[in-house]
Amino acid sequence: MMSIQRAVREFGLRPGFDLVDVKKCGLPVFRLTVEAITLRRQNLPTIQEFILKSLMIEDATAVEIAAMLGLAVRHVEENLTRLLFEQLVAETSDPLSKIKYRMTDLGKERLESGQSWPQDETLVFDYDLLLQSPVKLTDAQVEGAKGARQDGTLLLPAASLDPPGLETLPLNTLSQAVRRIGGKEFQKQILGLRRILRHQMMFRPATGLLFRNRVTGDLELGLVVDDKLSERHEIEFSRTGGLKKAGFIKGSWSEDSGRIRAFLGGSIWSKIADDQAEAVQLKLRQLGRERVELVEMHERKRRSRDKLKGHPLQTVDDLDRQIAALTVQLDGLPLRSVSPPELGNLFKDALEHTESELIVSIDAVEQEGMTRQIVGQLGKLAEHTSVVIMTNDPIDSKPIGEKGKFEPGVQLWSLANVNRRLVLSERGSELHSLSFLVRDRRLAVIAAGPIVKPADRRPHFRVRTAYVTNDLDIVELVRQKLGNGVPVVV
Repeated sequence: MMSIQRAVREFGLRPGFDLVDVKKCGLPVFRLTVEAITLRRQNLPTIQEFILKSLMIEDATAVEIAAMLGLAVRHVEENLTRLLFEQLVAETSDPLSKIKYRMTDLGKERLESGQSWPQDETLVFDYDLLLQSPVKLTDAQVEGAKGARQDGTLLLPAASLDPPGLETLPLNTLSQAVRRIGGKEFQKQILGLRRILRHQMMFRPATGLLFRNRVTGDLELGLVVDDKLSERHEIEFSRTGGLKKAGFIKGSWSEDSGRIRAFLGGSIWSKIADDQAEAVQLKLRQLGRERVELVEMHERKRRSRDKLKGHPLQTVDDLDRQIAALTVQLDGLPLRSVSPPELGNLFKDALEHTESELIVSIDAVEQEGMTRQIVGQLGKLAEHTSVVIMTNDPIDSKPIGEKGKFEPGVQLWSLANVNRRLVLSERGSELHSLSFLVRDRRLAVIAAGPIVKPADRRPHFRVRTAYVTNDLDIVELVRQKLGNGVPVVV
């Protein structure tokens, strides 16, 4: 399965849309065990094939067949015995009591189609509940519900939890989906299905990309399945009303953006340049792909024969300069929305590369989201830069959990006691549900909801709204509005 980071990089841009959430998803699949009637495809040995073809001309004795084919009588008699056993030929006698052989109707069928007698057989195959069709999957492409939930996977609801009716299964293509040991192809023809012996719900890993239309506000769910964007899964999931199921998507872009707009003011809000940002990001993605291909071409050229090494290629530095120029252009936009993955990258980059000042303003220090690694990075950053952490909920210095359990608030309090560059403060209640990140007075991020996203107890999609600016005037305005925090004495 393609990683979430690569799925976002490859498919996270959709013209006219903003990416508002990303989640590992499980597509519902039934693993069906059925009782079937099959015909085994079997190729005849060459000698037996020519014996049957000679009997198509006329009935003959073993000696006559051997003479016709130019074979030893012994070899012909051995194969006639096998053909008799399989009822492909039958014995007959003439007035002179010579034993002759004739081809049976089964022999004619076998010679024409290579098929044997029908037989009952148990078959196992997977059935995609969204596409309503059999699908061939390996063990690595599916997982059980328990394992999926433990990974924090969002299990997509199916239109129906009942197994498909046998009459709806396409017998002409079903054989392509039958599971075989070692991945071998199923070589038999399926004549019919008697009954379903067992059905087990499984899930096919995918990456769900939740998009919001900038004009209409409608939501669309893109599904990356097996390293590609599956439009069929997206259409079928939307057609069956999956997006509208209660609790599947939470949050409101209009409410969240309204809070951010009220904080920034209408004049700054009017500077949003998402359409321009999209055009630049599409160019950056294309250049990124070209860069990967160019690096591969240079490597192939390096390994090629001497006479091919003179073939001129564009240098990687040329592409890097174009990418750098577009990045500067993107950063020069006054205000633009950012996707959840980019929001995470901005926070990570701030922890690693802040030079003089970092302000983090959030509702609370969440036990699940503020990991030991993040707290450690904040402490290390405070050794040479100013770090201010502002919260609505006071940071408690007293442990409340089990002895030895990591509690981020307690750890931050301890670090602030020994390092004056780390400052903890309380912010006004009017900032509730908004999060801010201000780095080096050159960059500001405003998000509705947490910047450090806690793990979901019950996975679901949530419309996440966040904006970034490198405009120095807007950054300073954000910093001033956050400057009313009350320092906490430690």
